[in-house]
Amino acid sequence: MKPSTKPFPPVLSIRNIFFAALLLPLGQVVAGEAKPADASGAMIEREFRQLLELDDKVHDDVDEWIRSNAKLAAKQVGVDPASLDLQVRNRLSEVGAAYAAFLNRHSGHVRARLAYGSYFSDINEIDKAMAQWKKALELAPNNPVAWNNIGKAYGKQGRIAEAFRHFGKAAELAPKEALYYRNLATLIFSYPDDAARYYLTDRSQIVPKSLELFKKARALDPKNFTLATDAALAQLGTQPFEAKAALAAWNDALAIAPSPVEAEGVRIHLARIHAHLGQADVARA
Repeated sequence: MKPSTKPFPPVLSIRNIFFAALLLPLGQVVAGEAKPADASGAMIEREFRQLLELDDKVHDDVDEWIRSNAKLAAKQVGVDPASLDLQVRNRLSEVGAAYAAFLNRHSGHVRARLAYGSYFSDINEIDKAMAQWKKALELAPNNPVAWNNIGKAYGKQGRIAEAFRHFGKAAELAPKEALYYRNLATLIFSYPDDAARYYLTDRSQIVPKSLELFKKARALDPKNFTLATDAALAQLGTQPFEAKAALAAWNDALAIAPSPVEAEGVRIHLARIHAHLGQADVARA
């Protein structure tokens, strides 16, 4: 069987997968301002931790409601979606009220601003999320979490140049944090034309630029399976297709697959590459 002369992957579909992953709900705050050492500051920190615990508990409750209702719906006895949505929003509003009350007392608390923004992002109120993150950035201009979160919001709004700028700044401020390189790499891969304009480079240089950022991220977080598969997916976008590098990337991911299910998914990608190369026997192995 001869190697295929066609481009290997459906690149557009890979970019769609990447951008969908990029816009998943933002995670909890991972960094912030230094914690106060005085007694008053310690009390504020305890109050903030309790607020985060409430946030986690409410989200756990909501997740359980949704899972339970899905099982009941399969038996035709579930709550109707509108009623469940109202129940969820009422429960989540308790968290929003708690954040608002905390910030009314401690308006300069950067991590609370970041967390409150994530609360709004989770319920898809992006403008309100942005307002909180921008306030956090005013309070702490060198906070990489604020830059990163605003970058994600700009990406969701389609303001790609601003997303590039904010992700780049986050990576500059926290060069040892893999997440920021990963987000920037993902956005660059997902928007090659915008990236070429923003970075004033030829479009042919965009996939290599994305791969270089994935390489930096993987060096900082080598055991992260999802990151490894993202990097391998990006490798599929090379033109002309670099099969040897793609096989190496997927084998790297296979080596750290956390379960047989994930490993099987990687093997499917490896088989497709071998089939593309005309190595039918290897693909079937």
